[in-house]
Amino acid sequence: MRSGRERVNAVAVCGGGGRDAVSVQEGPSGGRDVRGRGPRRRGRPSCRRLRNQAGQFISMVTLFETQGAAPGGPSASGQGNHRRGRPPRKPRKRRVAVTTELTLFEMVALGRSSVQTAVEEWVQSYKEDRELALLDLISFFVQCCGCEGVVTAELYQSNQGKSVVHKMTEKFDQETGLYYKKFLAYPWILTIMWPEKLQNDFYPIVGPGPFWKRFRVNFCEFTELLVHLTHSSVLCDGHLMDTVICMLSGLTNSAVYSLRHTSSLAAMKLLTALASVNQGICTGRRTAQRLYEIESITKLKGRHKYYMELLDQRRHQFQNKPMAIDNIICALFKRTFVPRYRDVSSDIRVICMGELGCWIRLYPDMFLDNNYLKYIGWMLYDKDANVRMKCILALKALYEKRESAMKLGLFFHKFKKRILSMTQDQQPEITSECMQLLRLISEHYVGVFSAMEYVFLFQFVYAAYRPMATAAGELICRRLLAPPPHEGFFGQEPPDEFDRNLQNMKTLIDFYLQGEFHRHVPYLVDGLWEAAPALVRNWECMTALLLEPRGGRQALTSQQERVLIEILVAAVRQAAEGRPPAGRRLGKKGAREVDGTRRWREHANMSRHFVKVLPRLLSKFAADKEKVTPLLQIPQYCNLDVYDMDGLGSYLDAALLELDCLVQRHSDVAVLEACARAYGTYCDEGGSAHGQAAPACSRLVDMLVDVLTPLLDVFIQHEKQGLFLGHGEMGRICSTLRRLAAFYSTHDLSGWNLYEKMDSLLTFRRHQGSLPTEVVHCALQCTYYALLWQIVAATDRLPSQEALLDLRKRLLKFCLACRVYLSHQSKVLSEKAFILLCDLLLILSHQGPEEDTGLGLLFFVPDHVLQCKLLTFVREHVFLEDAGAAGGRRVYREEDADELHELFHRRNMLAVFCKLIVCNVLEMSAAAAVYQFYLKHYHHFGDIIKETMTRTRQNDRLRNALSLLLCLQQLFQKHVDTYGLGSDPIEFICGPFYSIRLLARRFALTLGFDSARDAAHLIHSLT
Repeated sequence: MRSGRERVNAVAVCGGGGRDAVSVQEGPSGGRDVRGRGPRRRGRPSCRRLRNQAGQFISMVTLFETQGAAPGGPSASGQGNHRRGRPPRKPRKRRVAVTTELTLFEMVALGRSSVQTAVEEWVQSYKEDRELALLDLISFFVQCCGCEGVVTAELYQSNQGKSVVHKMTEKFDQETGLYYKKFLAYPWILTIMWPEKLQNDFYPIVGPGPFWKRFRVNFCEFTELLVHLTHSSVLCDGHLMDTVICMLSGLTNSAVYSLRHTSSLAAMKLLTALASVNQGICTGRRTAQRLYEIESITKLKGRHKYYMELLDQRRHQFQNKPMAIDNIICALFKRTFVPRYRDVSSDIRVICMGELGCWIRLYPDMFLDNNYLKYIGWMLYDKDANVRMKCILALKALYEKRESAMKLGLFFHKFKKRILSMTQDQQPEITSECMQLLRLISEHYVGVFSAMEYVFLFQFVYAAYRPMATAAGELICRRLLAPPPHEGFFGQEPPDEFDRNLQNMKTLIDFYLQGEFHRHVPYLVDGLWEAAPALVRNWECMTALLLEPRGGRQALTSQQERVLIEILVAAVRQAAEGRPPAGRRLGKKGAREVDGTRRWREHANMSRHFVKVLPRLLSKFAADKEKVTPLLQIPQYCNLDVYDMDGLGSYLDAALLELDCLVQRHSDVAVLEACARAYGTYCDEGGSAHGQAAPACSRLVDMLVDVLTPLLDVFIQHEKQGLFLGHGEMGRICSTLRRLAAFYSTHDLSGWNLYEKMDSLLTFRRHQGSLPTEVVHCALQCTYYALLWQIVAATDRLPSQEALLDLRKRLLKFCLACRVYLSHQSKVLSEKAFILLCDLLLILSHQGPEEDTGLGLLFFVPDHVLQCKLLTFVREHVFLEDAGAAGGRRVYREEDADELHELFHRRNMLAVFCKLIVCNVLEMSAAAAVYQFYLKHYHHFGDIIKETMTRTRQNDRLRNALSLLLCLQQLFQKHVDTYGLGSDPIEFICGPFYSIRLLARRFALTLGFDSARDAAHLIHSLT
């Protein structure tokens, strides 16, 4: 401790980037004065500081002097000395290197290469002049906080007593506009002055751009190197770390965010370096002790005594140092981390939690204890997502090592409920990391989770976030699909890989069937795609299970076969397309790219396998429509060129034969459409299967037309005579029409002239009498497809004007037929006519402008009467009163499949109608009529109506605003007509009027605050 004379040192501090140079000021003890006079620092010559355009300080300055010229410029005569007859030589430039004096801040800002030099020079200066070096270090930390001002060091006197406490203040001087902070950094009392508000809230460690990002990295490296280069010399001298800890604790308690943030980062990095150094010392001590014990046991002759003395000296060298560093760590932890881990700023909390995880990992001897782990457990409840993520990552790093995981039993028992609940966090990244943490925990502890908790975790394989689903898939593979541990013992040979995959596949099927939450097979396959590739991509295993004969050892039940077929088709689709199913979101890193050659090889192997197996699968499950329908999707995901490359033509014939049998055997629409799409895949022009598939498809259509023609003739003759066909003949007509309609959707059957036959049926219905609903339904479908193929042909190759006029007549005739069937008593027929009519109106409204030539002849928009009829149909068939009263919070179960199917059809009809509104096919009144049901049917149709409002607003904001206004006017007028203006005011404003107010509020929120103000102004002007 110095004697009674007070000494005052003022250390210059630049603004965050070193904007202004301020000289070092010291007191009467012989330091430099305000003008920079006095003794200079040893080893650093004084010179003007320079920096480049980027603001970076440079240590070398290049000066150029003209050789042969006077200092003031050229000579008075204007001529220099040069040889006669030769042009004068250009003056040569001499390069002189001048070393500049740099502060610690400037050297750290220079780059990573100068950080090592800066620390080494500072350590050397500390050994020469301890107080001056510590002032430099304090000035560096304060300068990194972005302060512009002077740091004044007032020497602390022990006889001051309690008066020192009153000096530890932080206040604002309104006269000068400066903040003053005074705190103790033994043996000084430091006073820092800075403006009330930093310029643009800028300070170095958060500065924008690559330069300041590198500066933050260099700043952290400087604090760590400061410990690594001094731990063997001056770190534990009782002066250095005491001063640094006092300084950092004073800054971390500041109300100014820049001081608190920078000092917290420095303190945490110092603690990280101290933990790393002390762990190394403890490891060296244990190694020395072990070598000493081994040497004492061996008792080698000769130099045994010398080695023993050397090892004993090394052992005593490490004996006291860890204890001293532990004391420093404890002091710094209590004075910096403990006050700041609950800081109001989330950035500081993130730094604290991230570094605490590093300390536990680097120095488990001290920090792997419940006294430190409790902070991570508490911060799992933090409101900031980044803090919670740091805690999960810290725990995940600990559980990756079995040694540290075995010491976390009590911690997990205390915070188990919180960790399980974080699988439902709002941030999807946290949920995926938490699921990986739980997987690691389940590997280390036996029986840590109950059966219900495992069921809760397994269901996340259906999550919409793909990394979360993949993590849950890994947990399923570890806990559900892993082979039993007793296999291979007691003289039993463990099963081979194929048998194990068979057993795992059965387990996976049972898991899906027993699940009570989801029925999404594609999501399940995608969740296991990377976690269990040997299972979900094992085509041989899955097809072997499906082809197992009834009663076999590995035979499946009918329900298991259905699930396995869905898994097989979903895996084939993902292997062919290489992307997850619709609705599943990828992580920030995206999907892992697979080598193109490898993917092509896997796809070729898959195609080669299914080309051989598919005919057998179709033959076995031909009678079951639920199983054969998904199997018919496999050809569209296979590379059919393998038929020619590998000489597999016989399998193509077998597949076409099975398709032909399926078409003749089934009359279900789903099976027929799947067969038609499979034929379309085989008949693709340019494909290797086209030569055999196209003639087979033509023969099949010929056969169907030949069957239908005489049946229709007989049917029409009987109807004219007032007779009726038998049920067998009517069933054949309906089944044949369904087959032709299915093929018409994917194949152009214009060559068979089916339009005339279908048009005759529809005309006969309008003029003669009623037809069976199924016949009319198929006739409408076939006529619609025939007209679409004619429009496609006219678009590809423009026909003559007479042909276009004839096509227009056919289109208008079909629209008239659909308009008539809108009011049909059969619900199925009226809904089919509505969907076909809306689709056709949408197509015709986009054929170009209304012109008298070209495709403009096909342009058609509905008249007012047709629009009113469409709107009436939507009100009667979509917005049902009982559905709106039931509400959308109802949970549908498996027994409600029919109601869900009905709801799906209603949503489909509303979507088709709203598509006409968005494309400006219908008038504004139709949109206003739909918007009236926004709140009443919000749970069933709210997303469709909201998307309609968004699209119309994007197309025309004023038209959208007018439609919203018209909707409110219609509702208010209906309310007035019901209650009257002269009724009770309380009764008038209650009930339905309140719902109108809520709807108006929802509409106001959709207008936004951008350039749509014109729409809002229009509403207010009209009201």
